[in-house]
Amino acid sequence: MNLLGIDIGGTKTAVCIGHADGKILYSKRIPTTSESVEAYRHQLIELCHHVVEKANLRPEDLDGIGISAPGPLDCKRGVLIAPPNNPGWKDVPIQAMVQKTFKAPVFVNNDANACALAELLFGAYRGVRSLVYLTFSTGMGGGIIVNGQLIQGVTDTGGEVGHHVLDPEGPLCGCGQRGCWEAYVGGRNVAEQLKAKIKAGNISTSIVNKAGGLDKINLQAFEAAAREGDRFALAEWDIFTDRLAQGVGNLIMILNPEVILMGTIGIHAGDFVMGPILDKLPKYAWEWPRRACKVVPSSLGGKIGELSALAVAATGLKPSGG
Repeated sequence: MNLLGIDIGGTKTAVCIGHADGKILYSKRIPTTSESVEAYRHQLIELCHHVVEKANLRPEDLDGIGISAPGPLDCKRGVLIAPPNNPGWKDVPIQAMVQKTFKAPVFVNNDANACALAELLFGAYRGVRSLVYLTFSTGMGGGIIVNGQLIQGVTDTGGEVGHHVLDPEGPLCGCGQRGCWEAYVGGRNVAEQLKAKIKAGNISTSIVNKAGGLDKINLQAFEAAAREGDRFALAEWDIFTDRLAQGVGNLIMILNPEVILMGTIGIHAGDFVMGPILDKLPKYAWEWPRRACKVVPSSLGGKIGELSALAVAATGLKPSGG
């Protein structure tokens, strides 16, 4: 089967052509712009045609299209309701926007749910009966597999672990709540909080130099400064990894999964982030469910976005729909 995968993120959009076994024939990424939804639609459709052409295919050769997009969304209607990291996007009919151009069936799911499906279909732990995939990018989310089935939820918000509240007096999250897990560990929120602390305290830290300026601070600069022993960065890294461990511990206690797979930050930072998380987990989870759960980086690396979109298409095309 020839599948078109569309992975929409807060800062980038990736489109690929691949097969149901996870083989990617061609892919390309562009920035997810803050322009109008209509302007974005034109960019997206143009990119889709480009990718199909580069794979030496025609639009009519497509068997299915999968869209992995930020929640909250309505999978049945294919509508992005109000993604926190895409300001101005409200009730975006993303499925219809793509279906207008292509005849192949279009399937939509939350990006983190899509990543969990990709791990189940293509990853090192494929076939595991219970797993959680955690995505850490501009925002933060999760996808949950129980008894081999994705937990979708009655409003398609099953697995929205990034918005379970760790502290109701905590920082404001993009979703409108306070103290969400994403407010502590999501890339955009972490960067904004670091900027505010550095500016308010007139703190000298190499995070600023590594980012190329205070306004350009991101997780990569934060990690790099902490790795080099910057005092402020190390102290903040300790807080950051403790919040990561708190959320992971909650998931272990609630779901008792076999595997928790860490995307993005787990892939790129490796032991520098995984070590502290594992060290701190005993504060937040009992020993026996903790020892039964492998907490490891995703095995799908930098192609997880594209593979997640292909997984949505492949899963949608199954006779059972899942």
